[in-house]
Amino acid sequence: MNKEKTGNSGAIPEDTTEELNLEVLSEILEEHNTPHSVMWMGSDAFGNVYRYMLRYMNRYQGTAYKLLFTAHISPGDYSESEMNDMIAHVREVLRESLRNSDIMMQIGTSSFFLMLPEISEYNVERVIERINKDWERDPYADRIELTVEKDCINRELRDLRYGSEKHSDWIVVVDDDMANLTFVGNVLSKNNMRVSAIRSGQAFLDFMKDNKPDLILLDVKMPGMDGFETLHRLREQVGGTSRIPVIFLTGDESEETEQRGLDLGAMDFIRKPLIPGSLIVRVRHTLELVRLQNRLAEEVERKTEENESLLLHIVRALADAIDAKDTYTNGHSGRVADYAREIARRYGYSEEELKNIYMMGLLHDVGKIGIPDAVINKPARLTDDEFDIIKNHPVMGARILKNIKQLPQLTDASRWHHERYDGTGYPDRLKGEEIPEEARIISVADSYDAMTSRRSYREPLTQEAVRNEILQGRGTQFDPRFADIMLSMIDEDKKFEMREP
Repeated sequence: MNKEKTGNSGAIPEDTTEELNLEVLSEILEEHNTPHSVMWMGSDAFGNVYRYMLRYMNRYQGTAYKLLFTAHISPGDYSESEMNDMIAHVREVLRESLRNSDIMMQIGTSSFFLMLPEISEYNVERVIERINKDWERDPYADRIELTVEKDCINRELRDLRYGSEKHSDWIVVVDDDMANLTFVGNVLSKNNMRVSAIRSGQAFLDFMKDNKPDLILLDVKMPGMDGFETLHRLREQVGGTSRIPVIFLTGDESEETEQRGLDLGAMDFIRKPLIPGSLIVRVRHTLELVRLQNRLAEEVERKTEENESLLLHIVRALADAIDAKDTYTNGHSGRVADYAREIARRYGYSEEELKNIYMMGLLHDVGKIGIPDAVINKPARLTDDEFDIIKNHPVMGARILKNIKQLPQLTDASRWHHERYDGTGYPDRLKGEEIPEEARIISVADSYDAMTSRRSYREPLTQEAVRNEILQGRGTQFDPRFADIMLSMIDEDKKFEMREP
């Protein structure tokens, strides 16, 4: 692999020169000195080198692996400087553990994508093992958990072999000069790209209301609405999160012009007069880079969803185990989680916050795992000593849940869902706003389900009796805001369906 390198630009086979002017590529990559170990790259260089390494693997039937390392920082009051320093340590451990034929790019603030060419699965595992051991010796290892996802590049190689590159990209060119439009259209069309030509900023904005091209080439200097104003209005029109890449066309070489375009979200500049080779290389480079970034973002999102789903399955199984200890409260944890989520939704929680409070509801009674079955299932009212044993379950639950570092809030709901708004609850006699908000929500949900469920010593209360209990506890046992939401839910439940089946 190393023998195919050209300077410091990465692994590019010599027989690709008919597709790419290497001088143009060198100018685009703006190379720096290659480090002694892994080739660390910004996004500008990574897209091209990654693509050509794939072509090399395909041509010579090579093997390669992708690794995605993610740094999970434990909760803490860190300054921005400390956060940057911790991530820098992760980056340096990765760099020093890899070969000079490997390439690496940072994604966002805490993920690192690596490509390791010409390597077996066995040796990939050895690389991962070496990185983990090196990280265990790092001074920040106690603050950051480093996880890794591994995948072979077989799918990308199949894409190359079976012609995915024949995809016809759609390019929109915006320029008031008809000669430029014709020139760009001819060059791109000859390279199997679909081109739409537009002569003004306003016409372009109207066009974009109903269309979504793959890339936009936008002239800076146009009469009426220049390219900068056009892009600004486009971002307002379609939202700042638009993923359509923009390249500016300009004859102005000033740093101020370039900086202004980059601040607006442009990915590149192409200088006039336009050169066919440079135009094609930059357009292809940008399209390939965006596809790679989208693919990586989708992969990170997919892995995150898989991990969240797995965690939720584990939590549900644990909640079922908790409920199974109590013959009379089967399904209690799930119902409390449902009620708490609905209270939080009506209060205005975000989707992510709703997921978290649902998990808190499922695990709020996890401490009951440590309570003797004879006490939990006693078919009569508890003695004072037995009630003291029961009152230990919030502390025991918090001790269990503190080990789930991804959701430190879980301990809040477990430890403090029996606190009272007036300060007479347990275990810590917190009062009012001292009680975490999620715990105050779960307190209402938990009490509601306890009253509407069958107990060993009584039948479920009537809906009217439950409503009166919630109303009387407003401001004493319960936060008035969440008690009021619960009362609204009761009033809407005309058939009294919100209870134990």
